[in-house]
Amino acid sequence: MKKSMMVLAAVYASFIALGMPDGAFGVAWPSIRYEMYLGHGQAFFLVLTHSVFFSITCSQMGRLATWFKLPNVNMLGLMFIMLGIGTFALSPNLYFLLISTMVMGVGMGMVDSGLNAFAAKHFSVWHMNWLHCFWGLGGAISPIIMSQMVLLAGWRRGYVSVLAVQAIIGVFVLITLLKGFWVMYSDDKNEEISAVAENKIYLEKKRYPIIQIIIILIYVGFEYAITFWTTSVMFEARGLGIEIAGLYPAVYLGAITGGRFVMGYVSNKFSNISIIRFGVLLSVIGLIILTVSNNIIGMAFIGFGFGPIFPCLMHETSNRFSPDATTKLVGYQVAAAGIGVGASTFGMARLLEGVSLNALFPAVIVAMVLVFLLNEVIEAAMKKKRLKLTL
Repeated sequence: MKKSMMVLAAVYASFIALGMPDGAFGVAWPSIRYEMYLGHGQAFFLVLTHSVFFSITCSQMGRLATWFKLPNVNMLGLMFIMLGIGTFALSPNLYFLLISTMVMGVGMGMVDSGLNAFAAKHFSVWHMNWLHCFWGLGGAISPIIMSQMVLLAGWRRGYVSVLAVQAIIGVFVLITLLKGFWVMYSDDKNEEISAVAENKIYLEKKRYPIIQIIIILIYVGFEYAITFWTTSVMFEARGLGIEIAGLYPAVYLGAITGGRFVMGYVSNKFSNISIIRFGVLLSVIGLIILTVSNNIIGMAFIGFGFGPIFPCLMHETSNRFSPDATTKLVGYQVAAAGIGVGASTFGMARLLEGVSLNALFPAVIVAMVLVFLLNEVIEAAMKKKRLKLTL
């Protein structure tokens, strides 16, 4: 296998590793809270800890890349993730869970921001889309592993099994580093291609970047809410067995992967706005299905609809704002995504405990309608600027 293919395989494998902790946690949480006598609301502290340390790490990626170089940052991040998973499996109480989550947040921030920066510089847009597919693959595999291990040996053994997969990936990535395969992608080559801004229309008013950040915050927060809370809804509120309830987030994350896979083929035929609109519509249909029934096809609709929304929103940033503004705005959006996860977990915990676990899907419908409306506000401003240009 060529060195370039080995590096590409290592990057894809790292994205699988990145997706696994998110999918596993939602399935393990009911067992964790029963064992440690925790309430649903205490999940907020774990998610908040992860979000804070994830966001801080992402914001420092420029310094980390300068100190260690991106391939080494990725390897270091994988090591932090493995350390966090291992200590999570051994944690006797909430305080140790918080420390383990902090370590995982740092590691996942390194891998996520580091690999995205590396791929943006050295790989094509096609690969960028497919890399996020492999994040979804990792997220779809881990709930299946965790749900089966919860039944057979408990949630702790489930995390040990996830750690085993992470270790295999980590060894593979380490081998590619030790063999020097990443040298051909040295940052010294400076292969970045400047964007051509000629005849481009950009939004200049400050409120539009703020709206864009809010859209990402809301969307990512509620995308994670489905991942985390669905197992609890199906197991505790609707009486399904844990082995069946654990399939719901697996189907959801698998469908997200499928949505991004398809987006890689249709993105050249349809605009980002059209894909976002279709994704919102499809996800709302799925949310309505699960509001009135337990039909797992609803999860497939939600996941497939959600799949292309985040990549299209991120790509549309460069179409809506100047290159100088985009560089900063993407960083703010990554941080907002982390904050959104923490904020939505806190809000949903209060809502679900105060009202009903069944309030999950109606709440996400409201969030998606808000995402749609805010996105349309920005698109209307873009259309207005285009119209002025033609007059």
